[in-house]
Amino acid sequence: MEMIQSEFQHNMIREILEEPTALERAYEGNIGVLGPVSERILRNCRGNFYVTGSGTSFHACLSFQYSLFQMAGVYPTAMFASEFPTWISDHIQPTVLIAVSQSGESSDIVNAVKKAGDLGFYKVAVTNGLGSQLAKLSDDVLYTYAGEEAALAATKTYVTQLLVLLMLSTALSHLMGKVQRSQYNMSMDHLKHAGAFVKKTVDSNLRRIEAFVARAGNIDRAFVLGSGALYPSAVEGALKIKETCTIPSEGFALREFLHGPIQLAGKESLTLVLGHSKLDERLCVDVMTKVKNFGGKVLYVSDRLVEAQVDEQMDIDVPYMVSPVAFAPVFQILSYFLALSKGLNPDSPEKLSKVVK
Repeated sequence: MEMIQSEFQHNMIREILEEPTALERAYEGNIGVLGPVSERILRNCRGNFYVTGSGTSFHACLSFQYSLFQMAGVYPTAMFASEFPTWISDHIQPTVLIAVSQSGESSDIVNAVKKAGDLGFYKVAVTNGLGSQLAKLSDDVLYTYAGEEAALAATKTYVTQLLVLLMLSTALSHLMGKVQRSQYNMSMDHLKHAGAFVKKTVDSNLRRIEAFVARAGNIDRAFVLGSGALYPSAVEGALKIKETCTIPSEGFALREFLHGPIQLAGKESLTLVLGHSKLDERLCVDVMTKVKNFGGKVLYVSDRLVEAQVDEQMDIDVPYMVSPVAFAPVFQILSYFLALSKGLNPDSPEKLSKVVK
């Protein structure tokens, strides 16, 4: 991977290649503190609780929401940080807010946590920003230890957020008695090896994605589809393409794409479908066949190959719960090479800033 890393001049791709090491740091930095933090969350939780973030961080919140609901039957309310102060009632019973941010300095996340503090909430930060405003305003902090991220598009900060939040949902579910010790140990072991899964994804598919983009020709719109645990990944993948490639891109739940948006599929469209054998693969094949019949280009990513008419398939053999982390490099690398194919600098989209004030 070091040899590959030296070939690229952009921070974005170098930071994608740093993800395996960042994930190892995130796991080791949090495995020892998750238990006490989880206990304090449950002690301060009054019925429902909230998870908030903006942009990529909000998509990580959606993954946490899904994971905790699947494991424990608890459905935390995910809310945009920018909307939290407006939506939350002044009469609400104090509970817990988990606030997710790469930098910990965005005015939206800071204002959300201040509002929660005014209402007596117990505040837990998940951030890469050591000593950030968010960290200082929070009662507990889970650092993601991603390291410095210079490119505008969040890559390694996203996968480390995902890992920490999946670890947290597993720990909470176990403490609530919804996950037995054997399942807890197995889940944590899968998460411990997230870095190795990501390394395999990158090593096996970086050149394939580069070649796919070269073959694809002009792409003027893109769609990313996923179901279950991979729906938040679809929304995040679409955001990456928007940010770096400056083309319209949308993420949808798999079959929701058939309820209107498929009208936009055509010759110069790209549809990335994220699947897994734990989901109904027939639904993926059905949607991809329809897109191909309309002339669109299709890239399919799953843990195993399927018989389908697509332009490219990538099989990444990972457990379902880790698939949002392990599949993320695919749409990140895809975004990178699409940006280069359009003559754009993926590190610094001209209308965006790393920290929104």
